Amino acid sequence: MINEVIILLMLCLAMAAAIILADKGSNYTRIPMTFAQPSGNITSPLNKTQEWISQKDAVKILFTYTPERPIIDTFTKLEFRVINLTSNENLKDFDARVVVTNGQRLFKFENITVPDGNFSVEYIFPDDGTHQVLTRVDKESAVRVLASFNVFVPHQAPPSILNPFPIPPGSELGENPGVLLSIILAIMLPAAGVLGLIIIFKMGKTKMKRS
Repeated sequence: MINEVIILLMLCLAMAAAIILADKGSNYTRIPMTFAQPSGNITSPLNKTQEWISQKDAVKILFTYTPERPIIDTFTKLEFRVINLTSNENLKDFDARVVVTNGQRLFKFENITVPDGNFSVEYIFPDDGTHQVLTRVDKESAVRVLASFNVFVPHQAPPSILNPFPIPPGSELGENPGVLLSIILAIMLPAAGVLGLIIIFKMGKTKMKRS
């Protein structure tokens, strides 16, 4: 009986290794950022910071988000910085609004008061694909800017019986050893517990026969 349990445990470990190697071997496509710049000055697509420049209002808006590869049903932080091009310093004391949409649904963040030029919101992306982030900046009647940015959410495989712990996109095992450790522990601990109970039960039966 104990030998059968050990074989079962080895099969579980082999299955876990196959799942991990399959995930590591699959290439997640790095989508280059689309930079919305009316000025026509194209920034390197490897830089995830996007910018929108309004020459009319002398304002530049910088946009970035974390994590770099958003995870579905997990908070993603959308960060904005508004710069006065005349002074090259942050624009002070203005109101902002943010709308996130994928073309079918939208979510609004309204009445954001910004004292120092930096503000952020946290949004949960419900599905993968490209999402548009719109922000409006209003400072009395002097500044009224509407800017548009993109967020790409990579495809993520749902959990299954064979792979109950799918690795999040971009979580290479070499970059994040904690992912591998958590998967191994999640599989090993229950199996080790069952094995321990069987051994204790087996020893108890042996003692009873001897007595």
